[in-house]
Parts: sequence; structure tokens; C-alpha cells
Amino acid sequence: MRIFAFFIAIFLPGIFIAVISFHFEIIPLKLLLTLGESRGQVPFPPFVEAIIMEITLEMLREAGVRLPAPVGQTVGIVGGIVIGQAVVEAGLISNVMVIVVAFTAISSFIIPNQDMMAAVRIMRFMMMILATWFGFVGLVVGMMSFIGRLITLNSLGASYSTPIAPFRAMDWKDTLLRVPLWMMNNRPASTNSRQSKRQGKSRGWKENK
Repeated sequence: MRIFAFFIAIFLPGIFIAVISFHFEIIPLKLLLTLGESRGQVPFPPFVEAIIMEITLEMLREAGVRLPAPVGQTVGIVGGIVIGQAVVEAGLISNVMVIVVAFTAISSFIIPNQDMMAAVRIMRFMMMILATWFGFVGLVVGMMSFIGRLITLNSLGASYSTPIAPFRAMDWKDTLLRVPLWMMNNRPASTNSRQSKRQGKSRGWKENK
């Protein structure tokens, strides 16, 4: 869920902007009519809508951080509801854009690391700009650049994207899905440790058989 939320927090506003601005032919007709009706009175292009909502969300988040915890949560929730409802009724922002930005914000809150959350915010704005200029082509180029940058990063002598790149099949035991502890007897190869053995034979089902 965290990995899915990570990509949603980066790419969802950009995907929406690209679909509305360039690739609206991929939207089903009924949904296209609904989107057209919701954006009929909006005077701004999708990119400006997204920027307004993202900046508003960032201001609410910063205000909530600097207030006491109970008051900060109240300000964030009430402020988001009131402002979202007000801008939709005023015809400045479409209701679909409010839903997209809200879902993006919820996905960014799932990320447990605060530093990574800040990086996700910057990446989200970059993807929005690329989607505004080039549509899906810009998103693909941005994703390729993002993945290439991850592959070139090193952390304490190990590749940041290991064991996906470089691919090490044996190290996938604790990546997306974690296998039982008694099956993880060897250390990851990316650590280059002197002792490859993590633990001896543990009490697995084979020994208890």
C-alpha cells in the first residue's frame, strides 16, 4: 500500500492534467461529459487549478504543523473542507480537481518518512509541469529520469535501488513481500558483509516436522 501511495502521490495530478489537456479521447464518453460539465465554468486551465489547490494544501499543512496538535488537526480538516467547498461553489476550481488533490494528499500522508515526503512534493510539481507541456510523453520521460536517478544513487556503498537494480533474486525475500524469518538465513549480497550468514538454522517447520 505504501509503494502504491508513493507513486500515486507523485503521478496522479500529472496524469489528470495530461488526460484533460491532451488525451481526453481515452476517457469514456459518460465520464467525459461529467468532467466537461464540472469544468464548464472554470476559467483556469488544469495546471493552474492544480497549482492553486496544491499551494492551498501546503499552506494548511504548514499551519497545522505550527499549531498545537488538536488545533492543527482541526484547522487542517475544517480548512480543507471549507476552502474546497468555497472554491467549487465560486467556480474557480472543478470538483474533480479537488478530489484528485485530496486523494494525492492522503497518499502522501501514508509515506512514513518525512524527508521522502518532501521529495515527493517536489517530484509531484515537476511531473505536473511535464504533463502540462508534453502530456503522457512528459510523464514517461519524467518517470524514466526518476528511475535512472534512483539507480545511480548509492547509500553507504550500496545501490539505493537494490535488489531491483542491480537485480538480485535471492535478496527479494524482504522487499515487496516478507518471507518467514526462518527462511532468511543469509545477509543481502548488496551489503558486501564479511560474514554472509545472518543466522543459523532457526526453528522452522522442517525441524519441527
